Amino acid sequence: MSGYDWLDDDAFCATLVRGLTPHEALARLGIDVFDGDDEEGEIDEGLISARSAEGGAILSEWNGFAGTLDEVLRPLSNGTVTASVFVNVNMVASFVHYVDGRRVLSFDPLFPGNEDGISEDYLADRVELGLVGDNSEGGLAAALLLAERITKVRPNASTDIVAAHGVFEY
Repeated sequence: MSGYDWLDDDAFCATLVRGLTPHEALARLGIDVFDGDDEEGEIDEGLISARSAEGGAILSEWNGFAGTLDEVLRPLSNGTVTASVFVNVNMVASFVHYVDGRRVLSFDPLFPGNEDGISEDYLADRVELGLVGDNSEGGLAAALLLAERITKVRPNASTDIVAAHGVFEY
C-alpha cells in the first residue's frame, strides 16, 4: 500500500481527517495527548498514533478499531470530513466516512458485494477503484485511495513520523 508502509498489513485502522493537525485531531477525542514515540512501547492497547499529512492528519492504530466508532468519528468530523479504513487479522474490514458529525457511507472494502443496497455516495469513484459488486478487486489499497479522494488528505514525506499519540479507552 503505497504511502502507508508504516501500517501493519494484517490489522490496522487508518483515519484520515481533513484540515486538522495531529494534536487537534487527538484533542477532539478528549484523550491525553503526548508527543512522538516517548511511551509507545509501554502501551498494550488503545494507542492511536497521529501523523501529519498533506491536507490534514492521519490517525492510525495497530490492531485497533477506534476509528470506526461513532463516538470517535462524530466529534472528529465536526466541521470537517473523515474516512476510516479498518481490517483485523480475521479479514473483517470496514470503510466508514463521516461529514460534520454524521455518517455518510459505510461498506466492507473486502466484500463490497455483500451490501443490501449500493449507496449512491461516491459510486463512480467506488466503481473505478473496484469497490462495488461481487467481482470487486479493489481491497484495502483501493479503500485507502477512496479515503484520500473523499478527504483530500494524502500521505507525504512527514507522514512516516508520528507527531503525537493518545490512548483511547474502549
